[in-house]
Amino acid sequence: MTNHFDRLSLSERPQSLAAMWCQRLAVFAVPYFLIVILGHRFGAIETPPAFWLLGIGVLMLTASVASGIYGFYELWTFGHKAGISATRGTLLGLFLLLPFLYHAVLAFSLPQLFDISTDLDDPPAYDTVLNDRGEDMNPIVLPGEAQKQAQLTAYPRIAARRYPLDTGRVFKAIVKLVKDRDWKLLAATTIQGQATVDDEGSGLVAKPVVDAQGNPLRVALPTFRPSQSRDGTPVFDSIQVSPIGREETEEVEEQDERYVEAVARSFLLGFESDVVIRLVEEEEGALVDMRSTSRWGFHDLGSNARRVVNFLTDLDAELQGLSR
Repeated sequence: MTNHFDRLSLSERPQSLAAMWCQRLAVFAVPYFLIVILGHRFGAIETPPAFWLLGIGVLMLTASVASGIYGFYELWTFGHKAGISATRGTLLGLFLLLPFLYHAVLAFSLPQLFDISTDLDDPPAYDTVLNDRGEDMNPIVLPGEAQKQAQLTAYPRIAARRYPLDTGRVFKAIVKLVKDRDWKLLAATTIQGQATVDDEGSGLVAKPVVDAQGNPLRVALPTFRPSQSRDGTPVFDSIQVSPIGREETEEVEEQDERYVEAVARSFLLGFESDVVIRLVEEEEGALVDMRSTSRWGFHDLGSNARRVVNFLTDLDAELQGLSR
């Protein structure tokens, strides 16, 4: 018996509403995401509403793909006109969903962290950047043991740098790299507010502070290290004993520390993260620690770790005369 739909001409076949909405939603999503992205990047849309708007966009694309699948079902089962619209809408919807699917994979495969530091026992302290933060942003706190172990496991390349160079040269290289990245530079001073020292250096090769197996090594430092208070005066806080072997000492040693504080933005959406870089003068060189903290979101999707690793890698090249 000949199927009823086989006898229908193309003009008599009904149009699949699901396929039509599949294409409409996918096409509408293109200017929708452009408005959200540009609006957030240029300050017209705040970050919390931007998260909600992006979520709505994802639901829109999901509905588009689901409608396309149902449109193919109607084409196969009832002979409705759906092929072209469903194909266009589904392909466009999947293409726009790919970045979100990629970040979803990162969210499940990486630990739930939003604060990364090369020194987990005494992270570089934020000071000037606190005046640029809101109360509803992610809190700036010391990492717990669970966060420490999660970072060490997921990001073994996060390690401090010890350079056999003059601190002035290292400090100027840090400031240069921050400016080259177009980060919003908030502070670049010593804790006493003094001018930078001379920039002469030995030019020797710098190495990450790691052990023989290449794992991050907790740097042996004095028990007391100066951190900067809100009014700019140095404050000495005791350091807890490191689980990896840092020894406690009763000696109070004042060191020359320099800080660079900045606000970094993600490439496309412009989400902000706070950055602080601490430069400690040592007897035979300089020690550099770095910290990056996302202002929003309970998961940074690995962005802070990438930022720290890339910056310190570029700093290695800059101080070895390899970067342009």
